Amino acid sequence: MKTLRRRALLTGAAATFTAAAAEYLSLRGLFDHRQRARPLPQASLRYRAALAALERDHALDALVHIGHSTHLLALGSARILTDPWFNDPAHGGIDHARGPAVGPESVGRLDVIAISHEHPDHLDPKALDRLDKRALCLLPTRQLAARMRKLGFAEVEWLAPYASLEVGSIRISAVPALHDVHEIGFVLERAATRVYFAGDTALHPEMDAIAERFAPTAAILPVDGSRLDGDRRWVMNPAEAANAAQRLGAGVVIPSHAEAHVRDPLLSLWLHPVPEAARRFRRQLQARRLDIRCHLPAPGAAVSLKI
Repeated sequence: MKTLRRRALLTGAAATFTAAAAEYLSLRGLFDHRQRARPLPQASLRYRAALAALERDHALDALVHIGHSTHLLALGSARILTDPWFNDPAHGGIDHARGPAVGPESVGRLDVIAISHEHPDHLDPKALDRLDKRALCLLPTRQLAARMRKLGFAEVEWLAPYASLEVGSIRISAVPALHDVHEIGFVLERAATRVYFAGDTALHPEMDAIAERFAPTAAILPVDGSRLDGDRRWVMNPAEAANAAQRLGAGVVIPSHAEAHVRDPLLSLWLHPVPEAARRFRRQLQARRLDIRCHLPAPGAAVSLKI
């Protein structure tokens, strides 16, 4: 009887360990990008309408929200895609109630793909393989740059914090970020428009330096506070993102990384995103009485980046 009980306990412990290991590897991308998140018809219609308007008028500087942290930035005629995500994890651990506005094959022409870090909800290789491979890929490490070359991208650069380059009329600078893997943010400048894309970062002291160096006019900030228990570095929560917006001094802000939820019961024990994070972020800004326009675009919708 004791032997049977011992075997049962060992079997249960092994099954729990295996499940936890599979969840961890899925979060790291090994089993990811197997489930296609289907775009909603109305979101696809909004995206096509927004894209047509931007192609007609290159004087518009705008953001078109695709989903999660994936945004199309239109600065003049330049098209920059941030942190491509189009497919959810195979395990369903991290899920999205709404799919992206369009599939990767319908995003359209791209000049730049800016990737902040390697997490699978920010770097989706299955989708990247179906995006415009004429685009310049900007990445935080040499290893990720090599990975993009294997996918068939000819123009690939990795950037250290505060390194810059010119792409046509756009100046793009990498800026520091703080996460549980190496990450960078990006500042994109065209004439009087200066857009800060923060990626997936925690609140960190370099926000003040970013404000001083670049004086961003628009900021795209993660807000859902996702973190693993025991990890001191996580995504900004709504209050921290409002703090960052105030320190940055941007006149326009758009919450990002605000649409994921944890469906898996096991993963939910140690991963905790803030529900309704985008709306809570906007309420935080309102409570501080800041002179900031906060946009919450639906997938496929465009918003102006000009003050």
